[in-house]
Amino acid sequence: MKNINNIPELIYKQITKSLNLEEQAQLDAWLNASDTNRKLYHKLCDTSYQRKKLKDYPSFHKEGVREALENQLFGKQLTLFSQRITRYAAAILIPLILAGSIMLFFRKAPEVNLAHIDKKIKPGVQKATLLLSDGSSIELDEAPSEAIPEEAGVAISNRNQQLYYQAKKSIWPTLHKETVFNQLNTPRGGGYNLQLADGTRVWLNAGSTLKYPVDFTDSIRQVFIRGEAYFDVSHTGKPFVVTTPDLDIRVLGTQFNITAYSDEEAVTTTLVEGKVAIHLRADSPEAGKAGILTPGLQAVALKNQSRIWVNPVNTTQYTSWKDGKLEFTNQNLDLVMKRLARWYDFEYRFANEAAKSYHFSARIDADESISEILNMLEMTTRVHFAFKNNTIVIN
Repeated sequence: MKNINNIPELIYKQITKSLNLEEQAQLDAWLNASDTNRKLYHKLCDTSYQRKKLKDYPSFHKEGVREALENQLFGKQLTLFSQRITRYAAAILIPLILAGSIMLFFRKAPEVNLAHIDKKIKPGVQKATLLLSDGSSIELDEAPSEAIPEEAGVAISNRNQQLYYQAKKSIWPTLHKETVFNQLNTPRGGGYNLQLADGTRVWLNAGSTLKYPVDFTDSIRQVFIRGEAYFDVSHTGKPFVVTTPDLDIRVLGTQFNITAYSDEEAVTTTLVEGKVAIHLRADSPEAGKAGILTPGLQAVALKNQSRIWVNPVNTTQYTSWKDGKLEFTNQNLDLVMKRLARWYDFEYRFANEAAKSYHFSARIDADESISEILNMLEMTTRVHFAFKNNTIVIN
């Protein structure tokens, strides 16, 4: 074909039924040139693929996508199309989304050192390590696990990628029972769910640690978290306290998300349902002061300032990870890369420090290939990725 660069436009016109006879002949010639061309064409025309892109598109940095479409895909050919965006934005939103999805496949071919990145870097899966009170460990993953011994009269089972604790009835008074702890560790590239002995459910994100009693025998139910977890706390009448190195979060029964990674500057608590009180730890100059959250609010505690800020937020942006989504809302690229690296378990470095301050918004399936996510980032944040010595380099 004389000009293969117009293939994206021809496919777009085919989808929107606006091809003339000459353009149809050009597209047919390209389709007949190889099986690869035909497979790509059928994928782009598939309605389920288009629906997925329609769902993802509103979260992208729209100006970045539009500019990328103009400059990289159609060039001058999109000038009139851009004018229509200004005049008839709502009427042409769907064609723009279709053009954007086509662009992901027709951008410049990646460098050779990115060709096999998806073979080396894969999405996270459900896996964790359970540490028992005697120091022994059990690996938990998608495969059936070995038998788990009882701890302090509590039955422990692992099924359907979730750990369950079930306390047995005892003739001994509660005060005679010693508090026995277990610990669940998720690696980079892994997450896991568990149900505690009181019925509380916990979703543990990648690179996190949860330490908890196998049974709650004290007047306060207390667990210890490093990393990120979503809690659905059962109502038992006993206060439930989540302790991080910087905060205590006290609740009775509620649903909330806490992010307390050691390599992030802030500890965030996002309340979905119920009510919580957040206290700075005793070694803080502001110890004893509490921030009260009601649904839809988020508390942010900067580690180097010993203060709590409370702001209204869209809670789904901070909790959708437990439902298999990665969501970023105008977050800087430094934080985006930290969170991607935890879930996909890769190393990275910034060759250009200025790129850390670029901001990115998207809602991505957690099983998306890393190459497609990097394509999105390149398209919307003006950065370039290379894969060298098993490390993603950001320029």
